[in-house]
Amino acid sequence: MTVNSPRKHLVLLGAGRAHLQVLRGLARQAASDWSVSLVAPHPYYIEAGMLPGYVAGHYTLDDIRVPLDGLVQASGAQFVPAHVLALDPAARRVQLSTGDALPYDVLSIDVEPAAARDAVEAAMPGARGNAMFMRPMHAFVQLWPQLQQLAQQRPLQVAVIAERLPGIELAMAAAHALAAPHGSRVTLVAGAEPLLAELPASLQRRVLARLKALDITVLQDRCTGIEQGSITLASGATLLCDAPLLAHGLDTPGWLAASGLQTAEDGALQLNERLQSDSHRQVFVVPPGAPAEVGPALEANLRTALEGGAFRKAPLGAARLHVVGGGHEHAIAVWGPLGLEGREVWHWKDRRDRKQLAALFAR
Repeated sequence: MTVNSPRKHLVLLGAGRAHLQVLRGLARQAASDWSVSLVAPHPYYIEAGMLPGYVAGHYTLDDIRVPLDGLVQASGAQFVPAHVLALDPAARRVQLSTGDALPYDVLSIDVEPAAARDAVEAAMPGARGNAMFMRPMHAFVQLWPQLQQLAQQRPLQVAVIAERLPGIELAMAAAHALAAPHGSRVTLVAGAEPLLAELPASLQRRVLARLKALDITVLQDRCTGIEQGSITLASGATLLCDAPLLAHGLDTPGWLAASGLQTAEDGALQLNERLQSDSHRQVFVVPPGAPAEVGPALEANLRTALEGGAFRKAPLGAARLHVVGGGHEHAIAVWGPLGLEGREVWHWKDRRDRKQLAALFAR
């Protein structure tokens, strides 16, 4: 007599790019002996690389935000609209905001970086009540048009608090979008360390020149507090500010940091070359900033974890090509010491971004 074993359960936490590629793979080759659940707080995907273009006014919200329902249905997965509250890797269970505890055999995590709001509030008192956070993106894209409308009525002093490239792109896009008709001004509060020191020198030079061309004031100082109408800096200075935009303090979500998965000395999750947690091999994690090519390797490794076979090494090397939106249909592309910038680079970036987004949802 043959006894049918229960179907294995794959749970995907987060609707990141890699998970969309996993769903596309499942749509092409469905799994017959395991089920799939996608857990995400919202039923759509927002393309982070096109967010500055949305801020600059080059894209509508529908250009960068795509509903998940068609891809989820084609893949055979079940969509679970919920936030994650806790992860118990020992019990192989995820606690959801719906009150449900979702069990899994294999778990994959591809979530949007979180604004560590408690830590940000401790470092910048008043941030929680007075700043507009860039993350989560679903909230930011709803609030941004309100700021644009206000800038149509009077000139604004806007401060973008950011130390890394996504926030600097946001500052350049905002400077272009808010300049007319009243000449709103943008200040970039970039922290005490040299701007973009971890990136190629040729990219640093071009970004700094672009910030100057957009008349963005760059302050190498830390924000230590945010009040209505002003922000306080570590130097003791006070900066008048109508709208603080916070693209700072992105971190591992609290529920993931508290899960007990093994971490390195810097607090980052300890993963192997297959994207598995070193302490819990049934848990896979897509690290922040992973290249687009990681999705197919993740799909293959999830199938291997469920069905057996050989694992693949995920391509996690740092990208050599850096492409940065500079507002006003301007972009910068740098490959090592080589670089190009201008309108033609923007049009190339626009075509590439649209093509990649469409490919994620192609049937």
